[in-house]
Amino acid sequence: MSNRKVSIIERVKRSGKWSWGKKWDLPAKFTLKEGSRQGKFYLLWYQGNDKQFTPVAAVKREKLPDLEAALRLAKMKQRHLEDAADGLDRPDPIKPLNRVKIQEAVQKFVTQIELTQNPLTHKVYEQNLREYSEWTKLTYVDQIDKNHLFEYRKHVMDGGNGRLTADWKLLRINKMVKVTLRLDHGKGPIKKSDLGKMKPNGDPDIYTPQELQAFFGACKPVEHLRYSALREPAFRKEELMYLERDDVLISQQMLRVSSKERHDDDGNLVYKYEAKSDSERDVPISRELLERIVRHMTSHQHRLVFCTRSGKPDTHLWDKIKSIVKRAKLDPASFNLKKFRATQATEWLRPKWLGGFGYDMPTVKRLLGHEKDSDSIWSYVRRVENEILVGEMNKEKEKAPLPHDASRPTKGPVVVVSEGGGVVVTGVRAF
Repeated sequence: MSNRKVSIIERVKRSGKWSWGKKWDLPAKFTLKEGSRQGKFYLLWYQGNDKQFTPVAAVKREKLPDLEAALRLAKMKQRHLEDAADGLDRPDPIKPLNRVKIQEAVQKFVTQIELTQNPLTHKVYEQNLREYSEWTKLTYVDQIDKNHLFEYRKHVMDGGNGRLTADWKLLRINKMVKVTLRLDHGKGPIKKSDLGKMKPNGDPDIYTPQELQAFFGACKPVEHLRYSALREPAFRKEELMYLERDDVLISQQMLRVSSKERHDDDGNLVYKYEAKSDSERDVPISRELLERIVRHMTSHQHRLVFCTRSGKPDTHLWDKIKSIVKRAKLDPASFNLKKFRATQATEWLRPKWLGGFGYDMPTVKRLLGHEKDSDSIWSYVRRVENEILVGEMNKEKEKAPLPHDASRPTKGPVVVVSEGGGVVVTGVRAF
């Protein structure tokens, strides 16, 4: 019987923070004055053991609905739940009428990925979403929930895929749902926390010094600056897209990542960026890069540092990189935006005697803006540890007695010290 009950709950702001306020269980009656009270109201009910919330404002498409409107919707939803319990399949009264079919949403989303992401990312999304759309018996995107996705994960794993692969497939479907229904960050059918720890397989791909030299050598000045500002602070694509003038901390020699929402003079939304969980941070950059960014900001009057001519976010970072790769005569399949971030992460972890910065693991995790429980850092650590093993192997080989025409002698000892949960290596470069 609990799954047939609907309540109204109010969202209120206390001491600058939003929290849940008064709750009304059905049946409920209001006086004329109480019913005309306006606010942020939500409908609350259960689907199995999971709480379900629907904002009344989103259903009614009004800025501030009154309590009486919330009550009418709550009664309609409760009748719908009672009918469903009796085996009657009727349209959900609080769902929008212009529902999007899964097949249409997949096609539109895959096309968007093709236009904005690299070919490898597009190929993965296209394959995953096609497989899912062929498996599911649901019709509309708003029908996809956590239990349904977990059923699909079981299907995928029964078919021979590993747990990690299955979880990534779920996250890609989840992203399609969020984009299609225009859901806020963390409001999709599932969250990463629902999937447990996701440890990546294998070492991350990074650029070689030769690839970086060829790429940046083929850049025009503004291109060189844009991708240097992506690589040096190890930014995600969106973090660079929504970098504002106020995020350039000149006195601190840092760039800031922060959530933001901007409107024009008429109150229309210009852009909105919500930083990933635990990713708001300040990242130090070189003085040379800072000075170049400051000079670039004098070339236009827009709020965003790297934007279109009209001041809007530049969503074509990947499209622009392809022309540079072509000019540099490099393999397009070996280039993508995330690889710049992985390259810088390993450079931060790499010991100084191997040409890196020698930062410890907690520091690098903070600079990358990883979630507290994220395991992604370990893939970078493993790659650097392998580099250290190779370097030490070469050092030991140089120490051994060699014939007169052998390679050069060792240049010095290496000391490995564990510090702060990370790996810090001191000494001199061995090769």
